[in-house]
Amino acid sequence: MNRINVPPPASDGVVLSWPGKAPPTFPSPKEPRLVETFEPQRLANLQSPPPANRLYYADNLEALVHLLDAGYAGRFRLIYADPPYNSGVEWTRKARLRTALPRELNGVVIEQPQYSDVWPPGAYLQFIYTRLPLLRQLLAEDGSLWLHCDHRHAHHLRCLLDETFGAENYLNTITWRSQTARGAKVNAFFFPNSAHTILVYARNRSAPTRWHPQRRRIELGENEAAGLFMRDDRGFFRTSDPGTYSFERLKQLHAEGRLYAPYGGEVIVDEAQRRVYASKGGNLGVKYYLTGLGDGRYRVERGVDNIWEDIPGLGTTPGEDVGYPTQKTEALLERILSAGSDVGDWVLDPFCGSGTTPAVAQKLGRRWVACDVSYGAIQTTVRRLQAVCQQCSAPSSAPTDDATGRPCAIPEGFAVYTFEKVQEIRSPQEAVGKIDIAIARIEGREATIEVIVRDVAFPFLREPADAHPALDWRAAVDSIAIDPAYDGLVFRAAMADAPLHKRATVSGRYRVRMPTLPTTLALRIVDIAGGESMTTVRIEA
Repeated sequence: MNRINVPPPASDGVVLSWPGKAPPTFPSPKEPRLVETFEPQRLANLQSPPPANRLYYADNLEALVHLLDAGYAGRFRLIYADPPYNSGVEWTRKARLRTALPRELNGVVIEQPQYSDVWPPGAYLQFIYTRLPLLRQLLAEDGSLWLHCDHRHAHHLRCLLDETFGAENYLNTITWRSQTARGAKVNAFFFPNSAHTILVYARNRSAPTRWHPQRRRIELGENEAAGLFMRDDRGFFRTSDPGTYSFERLKQLHAEGRLYAPYGGEVIVDEAQRRVYASKGGNLGVKYYLTGLGDGRYRVERGVDNIWEDIPGLGTTPGEDVGYPTQKTEALLERILSAGSDVGDWVLDPFCGSGTTPAVAQKLGRRWVACDVSYGAIQTTVRRLQAVCQQCSAPSSAPTDDATGRPCAIPEGFAVYTFEKVQEIRSPQEAVGKIDIAIARIEGREATIEVIVRDVAFPFLREPADAHPALDWRAAVDSIAIDPAYDGLVFRAAMADAPLHKRATVSGRYRVRMPTLPTTLALRIVDIAGGESMTTVRIEA
C-alpha cells in the first residue's frame, strides 16, 4: 500500500536489528463481512446502517489495512495497544459454572486455549514492527499511542517506536504496578516483576497532543489524616507556597482564614508596605483543606505522575474478572482514555482481548474500533459489550460532555465484522442441550417467550448434574441474545441477557418487541465453554 508512510530512522542513526528484520509489508485491502449487530431497545431494521462502533474478528493486520482503505486515516485521537509480550505462555480461558451453590462447583471446570504467546527468534519484533506504521497513519495529528508491554521487550519496543514515530514524539513511560508480590514470588531471584510498562508517543507532539491532567482521590481515616496533615478549627489541611500571589490576593486569602504562619506565629498585613508576612519569620503557606466525608473520613486529591500504584490489577479486583487471560482493569483504561481523549472521540484497540477498552470507551462516551484474532476474545467482548450497552442506554447512565456537562448522543450499539466466511467463524461446538422457545403470550407486537434447554450435559463435572438439584441449564450459559426479525444472514440483536457477575445467571424468560408481524425470531445461546447454538421460531400475525 503506497499510503503507508514509514518515517526515516532517528537523526542519530540508532536502529534496532534482529534476525529476519525486513521492511514492513502489508496485504491488499479486503472488504469485511457484517456478522452481527447489537442495538438495545431498538427494533431490528434491515434498511438502517449498522452502528458506527466496530469489532473485528480478524488478524489486526487485515483490519488496520482495511481501516486505512476505508478512510479512517488520522481519525483516532487515542490508540491503546496491548499486544502479546513474547511471554512463552500458551494462554487459556478459564470457565466456571454460573452458580453459587454448591460450594464445590465454584471453581474452574474447564480451560480452553485462547492464543499462543510463543515466538521463534525475531518473529515477535517483526510482528510489532509491521503494525506500528499502520497505527501511526490511523492516529490523529493531535493523538497519542499507548503501547502496553512488560519487562521482556519494553526496551526493544521503545526503539521500534522511536524509529517509526520519531524520538522527538516520545511523551513518557508509565510504570503500572499490576500486582503485589505474594506467596513464593516474594523470593524471586533479583526481585519479583510486579509492574508493566506503557510507552506513550504522540503522532505530532507540536500539534499539540490532546492532554487532560489526571487527579487521584484518596480517602483517609481520622488517624491517617492526623499523621499526614496539620489541623485547625476548620479541619485538616496542607500548605503550599503562595508564589507570586499579589498583595490583594494574599489579603483575600487571609480574610478567608487560608494563610498559615509557621512557628506558631501570626499573619501580619502591612498596608503601608503592601506586604503580608509571618510574625515569627519563615514563609507563609496557603491552606488547602481536606474534604470531610463524615464518619471520620476525609478525601484528598493528588496529582498523577508516571508511576501508577493506585490502580489495582485484576488480582485485587476479582469482581471484574471475565475469565479471559491477560485482562486489564477498567480503572487503568479509564485513566488512559480520560487523559488522552474527549467525549465523542474515536479510540482504537487492535488487541482487545477481554474487551476492556471498548467497554470503558462505551461508558465514557467515546466512539471505538476494536479487533482480535481469537474467537474466544470476540465472544467475551461481545457479551461484555452487550451488558455495558444496555446499562448505558438508560437515560441516567448516558455519558456527559466534558466541557458542558450535558448528556451527549453516542451510538448505543456496535457491529461485528470478519474477513472470513460467516459460516466459518462460529464456534465449532454447539451449546449444551436442545433449545426450545415457548411463546407464553402475544399482545400486539410484543411477545413473552420462555427458553427451555433439554438434555443438558455437564461433561466437565466430576459427578452427574442430577446429583445437584439446584443446578439447571442456566449454570452452563454465559449469554442469550435475541433478534426479533432475523433475515437468515445477519444476526441483529435488540436484546441480550449477558450477566457480568460470574455467579449471576440468565433469566430464560423475556418480553420481546417485534417490528412487524409475521416475523422470524432468532435466539442465540453461548455457553461457558464457548459453544454456540441458534434456534428460530416463526411468529404469525
